Amino acid sequence: MKKFFLLVLVLSLMLSEAVALSNSSEAFLSLPFGHTFARTRKRMETSGARTLTPRKDSLTMEGFFEGYPALFVFGFHKEKLLNSKSVYLQSMGDAEYDRKFYEALQKGLSSTYGSTRESPTANTRKAGKVMLRNVWTPDRYTTITLTYNPEASKKFPGSSLSSRFIQVIYKYDKW
Repeated sequence: MKKFFLLVLVLSLMLSEAVALSNSSEAFLSLPFGHTFARTRKRMETSGARTLTPRKDSLTMEGFFEGYPALFVFGFHKEKLLNSKSVYLQSMGDAEYDRKFYEALQKGLSSTYGSTRESPTANTRKAGKVMLRNVWTPDRYTTITLTYNPEASKKFPGSSLSSRFIQVIYKYDKW
């Protein structure tokens, strides 16, 4: 009986560790600008993300961001240093839960970088539709944009970027 209990305990610890590794949000958010391509890729892979398209000037990976399927896109300066990072989240099909998650992200970014005004903007992917956008500029070189597309959170979208309900984009322009 003790062996069975020990086996269950070990398996549950392994499973909880695997679940923790599959969430790449902490690795994504803590990635500093200036990281090399190799360090960025390794850090995201360690967090559970999978590489889709490795190029010298960009890196696309997929994984999970707080339980949502996510596409991570990284841009690199010509010196191969990280200068932009973006995450595009796919809805799980519950519009109310998606909206609450957007509001939580908005509050979290506002508490870190100061308040901002949410502004409606034309949806570039669907004519006649509106997206909500927030922009923070923590310093003169950095811009953070949070965009919420309520149209994309009403159903399970496809895998294209236009079907993602939340986009978070960090850009660094000091180069």
